[in-house]
Amino acid sequence: MEYPQYDYAVIGGDMRQVYLAEELAHHQNRVCCYALMAAPDERRYSDASVVNAVSGLREACAGSRCVIGPIPLSKNGRDISQNAPEGCLHLDALLSSLNPGCHFFSGCIPESFKNAALEKGVSVHDLMEHSSLAYYNTIATAEGALCEAISRSPQNLRQSSCAVLGYGKCGRTLVQYLKALCCRVFVFSIDEQECAQAAVAADTSMPLDALLKHIGNFDFIFNTVPALIVTAEVLENVKSSATIIDIASAPGGVDFAEAQRLGITAALCLGLPGKYAPSSSAKAVKETIESLLSQEHTAQIHKE
Repeated sequence: MEYPQYDYAVIGGDMRQVYLAEELAHHQNRVCCYALMAAPDERRYSDASVVNAVSGLREACAGSRCVIGPIPLSKNGRDISQNAPEGCLHLDALLSSLNPGCHFFSGCIPESFKNAALEKGVSVHDLMEHSSLAYYNTIATAEGALCEAISRSPQNLRQSSCAVLGYGKCGRTLVQYLKALCCRVFVFSIDEQECAQAAVAADTSMPLDALLKHIGNFDFIFNTVPALIVTAEVLENVKSSATIIDIASAPGGVDFAEAQRLGITAALCLGLPGKYAPSSSAKAVKETIESLLSQEHTAQIHKE
């Protein structure tokens, strides 16, 4: 069976994927969409004929030069991340639909899927392994974390005492935002070098093993560490009025059951870029994809 030809297939995900389809179409790319959480808005691109909704994975992938999956590709290791009514879309079905020679873009791609796709002759690009997009992602994540904190707490962030657990990419950006809001910011990290770097940007930095001693001083606690560090013992010493925002990968780093038992406000906040800044995030994804395709094209020319 012959399928229509597209420059891009955009599959699954949150509102970032919807805006990405619109952004690609705005620049006169032929785009097909499957399992998006909303239909692209025709007002955001000039020619409605360049975007088509298709009825299945095979149809989406068969005629597409590039296939773009969501960030993350999967939340459970089995199914594609998506918020559409199509039901579960299995990674195996996506893998079998990808054509040899096509480009596949997504984020946080499971190693087993990546290896199988490469063996099939698919060019695989994990967007979250590219530092420029990872940095832009921290901006939307930090702003979303602040929105979650403000909406869940009766207190002002301004001049509050905030703990940031971890000082990786997200931790660094979050500290910058909190300092700009005149917060008193304390960073806790297991890494000695991160503690030294944080001492420049934050009010104070401490090793993570000092958390239990100081945790009762904070109005807001932001966790970025994907390991259980806000344990039941730690929570016993947290202010009852404190708000905990966990932006680490699922299942996060907080004992949420214990927090609920103690009456402490604690939330695992995933997918913040898609919730709070889908348009800006989509533009960053588009630019990263175009850069990767350009680099690959240049490398191919030099090889020839």
